[in-house]
Amino acid sequence: MAISKTSTSDAVEFMRAEPASDVAAGPAGTSAVSDSSAAATPAPKSMAQAKRGATKPNGAATSGTSVSKVKKTRPTETKADVVLKKLRLAKGATLHQLIEATGWQAHSVRGFLSGTVKKKLGLNLTSETSKDGLRRYRIDDTAAAA
Repeated sequence: MAISKTSTSDAVEFMRAEPASDVAAGPAGTSAVSDSSAAATPAPKSMAQAKRGATKPNGAATSGTSVSKVKKTRPTETKADVVLKKLRLAKGATLHQLIEATGWQAHSVRGFLSGTVKKKLGLNLTSETSKDGLRRYRIDDTAAAA
């Protein structure tokens, strides 16, 4: 990019650098830009326009690629739905079963149980230790109805 100072102010004016093929050698080793290349490619009005590329008069991009908006659909069954379904089973679910079903880490499952199931959804979550020593979590709907 060539930088030149204006004679009337201290402002710096940036001029767009032209390709080397359009530059002709002038007298005493100086270079001058040919008039045909300057007229063919007008300088962008702002740096943002220079980055975006040229646009058509109606504002459409000239690159030829059109980006269509794709509506993202929600999965039929989210991970939260899977956890809630397992917690509603009569036996409930262990932490390891919930980890396998969702792919979450243990602290994420515990956080979901505490923050979402108990606090946000207001469900009655019970935790029991079974005979085999595993802790099982389940949603107790009978306590909420009573």
